Amino acid sequence: MKYCIDQPGCLGDTLFVLNFAEQLSKEAEVYWHISPVFWENGINRIKSPAIMGPNIPRRIQGSDKVFDLCDMCNRNSPELMRMKYTHFGYDWSRWADSIKFDRNLEIEDALKKHFNLEEGEPFIFYNDSYGFGNVHKGVVQSIPENYDGKVIKLNVFENISILDWCWIFENAEQIITVDTSILMIIETLELKAKKMIMHPRHYKRTMPQLESLYSKPWEWVEYDRDTWRELCPQEPED
Repeated sequence: MKYCIDQPGCLGDTLFVLNFAEQLSKEAEVYWHISPVFWENGINRIKSPAIMGPNIPRRIQGSDKVFDLCDMCNRNSPELMRMKYTHFGYDWSRWADSIKFDRNLEIEDALKKHFNLEEGEPFIFYNDSYGFGNVHKGVVQSIPENYDGKVIKLNVFENISILDWCWIFENAEQIITVDTSILMIIETLELKAKKMIMHPRHYKRTMPQLESLYSKPWEWVEYDRDTWRELCPQEPED
């Protein structure tokens, strides 16, 4: 049998449904088209029983079933993420188990040296970017004004994916971020962080949709509508 997964969404959506693909692979050969931008940003290093990549068609001729993972419910629904599994009768709860990849310790070490970080040195990691060039202006407000250690910002470097930031994720004493795909990687790691702060990109729907997915002790920042509108002016209202 042949199954197709049709999931053209963002990197985080792709990481989240890797376990769905693994469950399907016990029933059939699974084919999964991955957009080139997400393939090159780390999915090409993921270990999966699915046949996946940018050269795989979104629909395989003669496939027995196509699992379309988009538009299964209203985007405001708190079930938006979980329904990628439950809509088809599958369990979502072990999604993080399938994010498996070989770490490139040489690149991780190069990033550590780029930021002049030493083993055991305290530092804060933060990320205020999401999507394609969007910035959450509230993230930097959570960085302590009197912090005397290094503050490391997630940046885009050529030939470096989010998977290569694992050492920095693991060793930061604080992690401050907008909700984005790095949360999926962070969920799989053993962390030293004593404080983890999450800034939702939408003031109403983000927390109900995502909070139950993560086991890490995130502190969610809650916004009223006017403050959120000021900090995320590019986000749609509904």
